[in-house]
Amino acid sequence: MVPDIQQGATLWNPDPITVKTRVALSQKDSATHFYLTRFVKKTTKERGDLTMDNVGFEYRNKEGETAFETFLKYSNEKEKSSAVLGRILNRLLIRDGMTFLDVGSGNGEFLRLALSRINHPQRVEFVLLEPSRDLANQLRLTTHHFPCNSTVLVECSTFENLITNSQFDIILASHVPLAKDQLEKLPGIFERMLRLLKPDGSLIVVLRAKDDIHEFRTVFKSWLMGRDYRSVIIDDAVSILEDFARTMPLRISKFSAEAELHLPYPGNMRDVISIVEFFLNKKWKEFPDNVRQSVLEYIRQRKSILRHIDGFVVAEKIPSSQTHL
Repeated sequence: MVPDIQQGATLWNPDPITVKTRVALSQKDSATHFYLTRFVKKTTKERGDLTMDNVGFEYRNKEGETAFETFLKYSNEKEKSSAVLGRILNRLLIRDGMTFLDVGSGNGEFLRLALSRINHPQRVEFVLLEPSRDLANQLRLTTHHFPCNSTVLVECSTFENLITNSQFDIILASHVPLAKDQLEKLPGIFERMLRLLKPDGSLIVVLRAKDDIHEFRTVFKSWLMGRDYRSVIIDDAVSILEDFARTMPLRISKFSAEAELHLPYPGNMRDVISIVEFFLNKKWKEFPDNVRQSVLEYIRQRKSILRHIDGFVVAEKIPSSQTHL
C-alpha cells in the first residue's frame, strides 16, 4: 500500500565593488562602465531587493519546457549524478516493499536513471513530491517508466506543507530549495526528515558544492538583491547532519559527482537566458542592462563552460539493537 500522504497547509568576493573589477565591461564603453560603477555603489536602501518575491517561475512551462529542463539539456549532471545515486540506492534498496519519499522530484528523470542502474530491483512504494504543477503533471504522465513492480504516487506539494502519518525507508532530497537558502531553518527541516524515517531508514541529501555555478549565483544574486547572498551548499548539510550524529545514532557517508554545463552561447541566446533565469530566480527582462552585460561577460570569460559538482551526504539511522554491538 502506498504510504498515507496528504497535501496540507576560493570564490569571487561577492562584494559588488570588487565584483565590478572582476567582471568589468570593455573599457572602450566608458559610459556603460561608469554606469556600472555607479550602480554597484548604491546602498541597499536605494536599490532595494530586486529579486522576485515568488521563486518558482523557472519551474513552470515556457515554450514547451521549464527553465530547469533547459538547463538539463546542456549539462551532463543527470548522467553523472544519477550514476552516484544509483550506487547508493543499489546498497540501500535491499528489501521488497520498501517505502521511498522523493522530495523535489522534478520531472522524475534523475531518480529513474538512478533506478535503472540497480542490479536487482525490488518492489518499492514511491511517493514523489513536486511543488511545481507543470512538473508534477509531467511526473504523472511518466510514472509507467518506473519499475513495473513498484507503486508510484505523485503529490504536488512542498516538503514544508506535507502532512503524513507514514514513515519511510528512504528519503531523497535532491537540489531542493530548502528553506529558500535560509540556513537557520535547515536543521529543523532535516530533523523532520529524520523523524519521518523508519528506525533503520536513510536520508540522502544532494546539494551543490562550491563550484562555478555556486560562484555565479553568489556574485550575481548579491548584485540583484543589494546585499551579500549565500546559498546553502552540501557542506552545510554535512555539518548539520554530523551535529545530529552526536546525539543520535547515525552513520554519515559522503560522495560527489563532477559535471559540466556547456552554455549555447552565443548560438542560442534564448536558452542561455533561460538557464541564467533558472540560476538567479529572476526574469532576464527585469535585470538592469549593466548586469545583463556582466552576466554575458562572465560566460564569455569561461568560454561558455561552467564546472559543477553535486555533493551527496547519506545519513543512515542505526537501530538501537545495533548500537550496543
